[in-house]
Amino acid sequence: MDLQLLIAQWSGALPPGFVRPPSLAGTAPTCAMKRCRRPCAIKKNGEYAHACQPCLDRRAASCRRRRAALTAEGGCRRCAYRKRLEGDFLCARCREDRDAERAQKRQDALDAAVIDEFAARPDRVHRASNLDLGISPWNARPKKEPSAAYWSPLPDPEPKSEQLWRHSLDDNGWRLSRH
Repeated sequence: MDLQLLIAQWSGALPPGFVRPPSLAGTAPTCAMKRCRRPCAIKKNGEYAHACQPCLDRRAASCRRRRAALTAEGGCRRCAYRKRLEGDFLCARCREDRDAERAQKRQDALDAAVIDEFAARPDRVHRASNLDLGISPWNARPKKEPSAAYWSPLPDPEPKSEQLWRHSLDDNGWRLSRH
């Protein structure tokens, strides 16, 4: 599969070089806001938004004003809804989220450094080993140990059915019959 197409599928965006079919005149959906009949705005990825651009701008400004008012009243600087911690500008939940994000960034930086260090090492000739086959000390079969059969004599080549001495001549099997 093409790598660019795979990245586009994962990110939900169109692959580079994709040409959209020309949109038909008048097929754009109308704005979802009340009493607005303008056509919907087009997003960065080429899809139609739910509302027109002026309505989207108005709603964004309203949200900014509301968040600023909540923050001024003592709300969290990040989410604006919950009360800030004493002597802090974040609420407890946002502080935990931020700490988790920072820890993840730190870990990503460490991982990237290890990968870069590995990539900077000179290439070595690969020496084949059992590990290439998926064999390791942890999944290897145990060594075979000699059993008692190893030391015992070989079985008699004469079949038992021909060994007439095993059966009595005058035994007619009367013990095995039911009376």
